[in-house]
Amino acid sequence: MHIHKGVKRLPVAGALIFSAALVLSSCAGTGASSSSALLPAKLTEPTKPVTINYAGAAYSAADIKPVIQAFEKLHPNIKVNYEADPFESFNSILSAQLTAKDKAIDVFDVDMPRTDAYVNRGWLTDLSSVFPNVKGKIDSASLAAATVSGKLMALPYQTSTNIMYYNKTLLKAAGIPFPSADPTGRLTWEQVESDATKAKAAGAKWGIVFDQIDRYYQLEPLSTSAGGGAGAGGPGNLTPDITNAGWAKAMTWYSKLFKDGLSPRGVAAAQTPNLFANGQVAFFPGGPWWAPQFEANKSLNFGVTAFPAFAGGKAATPTGGWSLGLSPTSTHKDAALIFMKFMALDNGGYSQYLTALAVPPSNIQGSERFYNSAAFKDPRMAGVVSLMKYELAHTAILRLKTVGYIEFENIITNAYDDIIDGADVKTTLANASANLKTTWAEYKK
Repeated sequence: MHIHKGVKRLPVAGALIFSAALVLSSCAGTGASSSSALLPAKLTEPTKPVTINYAGAAYSAADIKPVIQAFEKLHPNIKVNYEADPFESFNSILSAQLTAKDKAIDVFDVDMPRTDAYVNRGWLTDLSSVFPNVKGKIDSASLAAATVSGKLMALPYQTSTNIMYYNKTLLKAAGIPFPSADPTGRLTWEQVESDATKAKAAGAKWGIVFDQIDRYYQLEPLSTSAGGGAGAGGPGNLTPDITNAGWAKAMTWYSKLFKDGLSPRGVAAAQTPNLFANGQVAFFPGGPWWAPQFEANKSLNFGVTAFPAFAGGKAATPTGGWSLGLSPTSTHKDAALIFMKFMALDNGGYSQYLTALAVPPSNIQGSERFYNSAAFKDPRMAGVVSLMKYELAHTAILRLKTVGYIEFENIITNAYDDIIDGADVKTTLANASANLKTTWAEYKK
């Protein structure tokens, strides 16, 4: 989840480009070092000033500044040096900084589906002994994402969910009834396609545009709802499973949106919210973090409804966000762990110090501030709080949990892009599957 304009992509599943050397190094199975790092039996405040280095991709330096200021006020001997890194190159940056001799990082952001991959690289420290009682304090989906082989390998602080916005003006012009925010009245994707077609015929520039138009974070629920699953199975989830009937159904449906002109080709994920904000889109499945932007257009008459599901399929919604990881090479583990505890656990966690709260924190106590955000009090967002709570409790699904996630994300993103551009769905998925088998073979040696 990315949070400075792009960070609002939250659980961002952007395509990352890695060098061959990094990919090969990821297969070394170095996870043993992650659990062997000695942790303090009890966290002790430093008696002399120390500085911990925190590498982040979720928030800009300006956004997280009040959080760090609050922490340093409570812990005057600990200074936090925060470096905001671009999400697209974050893995490469971590690879270099975790082994740096000067200014090596102590704490870093962990995009939840990458937890297993980072453990495999030996980048994470087992936190189980320091935080043994987090169950009930952290939402269950986030906790599951941070746990590998029964060990707490990262400390979650932020999660996410999705809704679907709709333009009332465009729907009214097409004679389409406004959908309810009640999840029991959830639309089907088939119905949305039909209504999007009507809306475009009645004057909408675009019938439907997905927020994260080519990202696994938001498109995985399509395959899951169609019965295709997350995309892999077998030991370690290292056997590709993207050529089944469910994946073919979901991607054929998605491909048709572009072939029929209901969705735009050649549009990057960063551009999609603007299309809805400008009144050009009838349906916009997206994150609640876009509410302030949409509300800023006072003439935009919109409402919200549940993230749809395929007819006869189960409801599935995107979720996941960011955790904090402790570098096994940190030289200030006590200070780093005290900061992590502050971010994720103390008094509801970091969220209480943010100027604006775009996504729900993983801390259950702290999530109430998110639900009380001013953006959700706008009449156009009526029903959204109950809806988000329901989705997080009942329909949220994690992205694929595997040590091969990073390569999976790259390959699947490329497949999505090809499908959007009109490539044959079954051929594209077969090629992606073959690519995954080759790439993941290194993990099976």
